[in-house]
Amino acid sequence: MRGSSGNPLRRLALILAIVTCLSGANLHAQVLAEGGALLEFIASEQQHFSVLTYAQSYLDDQHERVSYTGTLYEGIPSFKLNECEAVAQVAVQDRFSGAIEHRSGLGRVHYERTGELADDTVYEYRFSLAKLNADEITDSRARPVQFLSETNFQCQEDRSCNLSWVRLRSREAEISETRTVNGIQDIDTKVLSIVLPMASADFAANAVKVFRSAARACAAAN
Repeated sequence: MRGSSGNPLRRLALILAIVTCLSGANLHAQVLAEGGALLEFIASEQQHFSVLTYAQSYLDDQHERVSYTGTLYEGIPSFKLNECEAVAQVAVQDRFSGAIEHRSGLGRVHYERTGELADDTVYEYRFSLAKLNADEITDSRARPVQFLSETNFQCQEDRSCNLSWVRLRSREAEISETRTVNGIQDIDTKVLSIVLPMASADFAANAVKVFRSAARACAAAN
């Protein structure tokens, strides 16, 4: 008499296929959920921006005193996410003016005014959340790259001219970076890590959480 249970190997294959489909659906749902949380967080961050109001003074190559005052703005104007593929833009606006102190042999001082000046820089980063090292996503307080020169900077908001950041690190140099300064692109490369500006230390700490969750969900689904 033929059994009604059918071929046990076929049944096992069917069960495995169903489990695999359900598991894949669950992982996809998790990716969408964590991605949605990340987009919601970035949207809240985009309502703020980082600001440093600064003064700088130094001696130039002619040993003349140069002084500037200005304001540096940093923010994330655009962040797009297609499942696990992200495109982020960071905009940096520097508005400043200053004077060069010219001294004559008679001890007289003449100030040459620079007028209002501006530098606009846009960084664009393309990366896969699945390829980020979740354990190495961290927050920090550090100076923006515009203030890393040896010239003297003093800032109103923070004596050390530090801003809050979240650092994203890939397993290899798998993050695409372009930089455009005053409308001219001067960098197009692959990098190991990037930093995104955050409005405060609390925002940066929360950014670590949402990026880690999204990166882990994407890694599990790939």
